[in-house]
Amino acid sequence: MSDIDRVVGALLTAIASLEDLAEFYSHEYMAINALEGIADELGQMSDGERHAFNAAVSRIADARDNNEAGTGDWVRNVPRSLGLS
Repeated sequence: MSDIDRVVGALLTAIASLEDLAEFYSHEYMAINALEGIADELGQMSDGERHAFNAAVSRIADARDNNEAGTGDWVRNVPRSLGLS
């Protein structure tokens, strides 16, 4: 696993936790604000950075398809749900 894959994997874990907080717990506005902040920061990536990010997301999704049934599709959808694609 490359360094960028580890960073993107950690970011995906944070996003999943924030989505759960927004959906199932009180103070969902705090989780939504955090998700919007992440989307804003990622939205400022250069084309090269975006390509590297999307490639890492793809690799992580493929690995999860092989190890964690059903989570690969969620990973593939993250860039779209953050408004990045």
